[in-house]
Amino acid sequence: MAAKLREVTGWRGEKIIELLLTDRLDFPEPLFRPGFLGDKWPAIDFYVELTAVRGKRPYFFVQAKATTSELTERSTNIKISSKKKDIDRLLRIPGPTYIFGVHEPSQRVFFRSVHTGISVKAITRIPVSYELTSINLQKLHDEVRDYWKTTNHKPTSSIFA
Repeated sequence: MAAKLREVTGWRGEKIIELLLTDRLDFPEPLFRPGFLGDKWPAIDFYVELTAVRGKRPYFFVQAKATTSELTERSTNIKISSKKKDIDRLLRIPGPTYIFGVHEPSQRVFFRSVHTGISVKAITRIPVSYELTSINLQKLHDEVRDYWKTTNHKPTSSIFA
């Protein structure tokens, strides 16, 4: 029974992420277009494209971790379960990567960047200040957009041209 509940919690967490990333209440249109990759990918659950960026389709990757762990008004972190190998795999993927922690009972999502320079160790807590609110949605959009502005994301030549 516990395994079935964990499966439902994970499935609901994925749907909550999709709903929050496509929130348009505070924006003229959704800032993101998430694509769920399925359960077979070892490191990532979502490929997410930014919308409303002229001339490019910037993107980032998400690993989702859903939890039913306690989250109170005084909590400073949400507890999630990741492994060192999860973080190592995310660090090997070119481009921006994030780990999203979904508190399934409250339908709140919190996130952290997994980028060069962080320790290759399990992430077990995400600060509640990193909640996926409208303000942080905009900040996430701007961070990923600005990353791709500094990176030439297409080869300049090919032997197959």
